[in-house]
Amino acid sequence: MKTFLIFLTILALTGCSTCLSYKPLPLAVADPRSVRGCRFVGVYPGPYGYRFWGPPPVLGDFKYQSAAKAKEAGATHIYWRQDIMGYYGQTRVTGFAFDCTGVTMPHYYEDPTQY
Repeated sequence: MKTFLIFLTILALTGCSTCLSYKPLPLAVADPRSVRGCRFVGVYPGPYGYRFWGPPPVLGDFKYQSAAKAKEAGATHIYWRQDIMGYYGQTRVTGFAFDCTGVTMPHYYEDPTQY
């Protein structure tokens, strides 16, 4: 019984220590149509991967780090696009940052987590 409780305690501690804390993005997520009237800040290309014949791109904290860099550059909004290149379906996630200060932002989408 003691062995089982020790094992359970170790398992619980391991699970708690490996979970990542959620950090919200420092920028608002937008779609391409809503940032039409905004000032372009920069492009933030992500890691490559494959859709069909290889491993997918491993994003890790790419989106958060890119959004933090864009915020330092003066961006207020960002949208993400997945580019598909080549015959084998090589994919890359790219972030486009915009400064929409003073621009009325239309919302063409209902769920911002889809972008």
